Amino acid sequence: MDNISKTISHLLVFVSIIFFVYIFYRSEIHHNGLLTHYYYKYYILSFCIFAISFISYFIPKNFKINISIICFSIFIGLYVVEGYLNLESRKISTYKNLTGQDYDTRNRFEVYQSLKKINPNIVASPHPVYFTDSFDTAPLSGIANRTTLHCNENGYYSIYESDRYGFNNPDLEWDKNITEFLLVGDSMTRGACVNEPDTISGNIKKLINNKNGVLNLGQSGNGPLRAYATLKEYLHLKNVQKIIWVYFEGNDLREFNIELKHKTLVKYLNNKNYSQNLASRNNSIQKLLLSELNNVETIMNSNQIQSKIFKRNSITSFLILTKVRIYFFESLFYDYKTKKEIFLKKEFKKILKMANDLANENNAELYFVYLPSFSRFQLFNNNDEFMNYKEVLNIVNKLEISIIDINKELFSKHKDPLSLFPFRSHGHYNEKGYKLVAKKILDRIK
Repeated sequence: MDNISKTISHLLVFVSIIFFVYIFYRSEIHHNGLLTHYYYKYYILSFCIFAISFISYFIPKNFKINISIICFSIFIGLYVVEGYLNLESRKISTYKNLTGQDYDTRNRFEVYQSLKKINPNIVASPHPVYFTDSFDTAPLSGIANRTTLHCNENGYYSIYESDRYGFNNPDLEWDKNITEFLLVGDSMTRGACVNEPDTISGNIKKLINNKNGVLNLGQSGNGPLRAYATLKEYLHLKNVQKIIWVYFEGNDLREFNIELKHKTLVKYLNNKNYSQNLASRNNSIQKLLLSELNNVETIMNSNQIQSKIFKRNSITSFLILTKVRIYFFESLFYDYKTKKEIFLKKEFKKILKMANDLANENNAELYFVYLPSFSRFQLFNNNDEFMNYKEVLNIVNKLEISIIDINKELFSKHKDPLSLFPFRSHGHYNEKGYKLVAKKILDRIK
């Protein structure tokens, strides 16, 4: 009995140390300290485990063993849930039943290599967020006039033809005399993991019969600062009537915090006249993006095609209960009012005011579209405090910018909001979700 009791205490100490080392590696090395505020709660958890392991040496043996059995049973249950959430077969069978097609289980690099044999010019476009302070230029678009491989959340890989600047549009949209709608935002705006006609902008084009132009300038990884910079660089090229600023609660404030540390991007905030003149320098920008294409291929190859690494990543994901944490822990322990987000209010208000002023200077009307995340509905987090929902909308309202609250007007009224996400799981919206968002935007504007 004594040996079992000591073994339990020693094991707890060992687990607490390993857990702390892993959190430190992820926070300070893997993410270069940029997400320390995110990992803060895990640091606290690791210290709690260490404290419990120390106290366990002084707990009565029988009581310690009984508690250990209970905790062990709970962990077994969590891993059973994690295994269920990771069952790819659920998605495969669901997709087959709904579409009659086979779910594409290949990784992105395998798809890219396969398509490249058919079309050598296909690209997996370099993310603008790849371009850190080590570059003199901060691109805001992808590679132009190329078939572009994007992502798979709905059972198939989305692919689109990029326009002359590298955005997800048919190029003819730039030739129309009037652009009725211009959209800026992140991957939700870009139309992640659905084909172009099923994006928000694609659905708007169908609903207005495509008589006037609809330009989608969204890019994955954009926060509010990149959204404003995109307006500053490309708005003047067209006669735009309405600007749709798409705000996604899931990560926009976190991305804004990172953008403010970028030596080039922050110039847009500090100087309203600043511009990189990206449109007029498009040829040189495209050369820069193409030069990074080999790096993207290398990253894809090293992270996805090597089966041993891919398998190891899957096992690691399972061991650290990734899906369980995303579904439950992250939502339950969300830090509503971190000091960092409170500090950002002033900058957030400033960037929105600059965007509204820019819209007025170009005789366009700005609309702020608030998009909810999956986490809002998975554990009944649909309240005014979640993800600074009320504070963000109050700032927009005080600036007298028109608000289209998709959470209030669509998702909260929908009988099954999770059905608007791919296979009812974390990710971007599915085709139905994007379609309903586009319809609600047009209804509100009318």
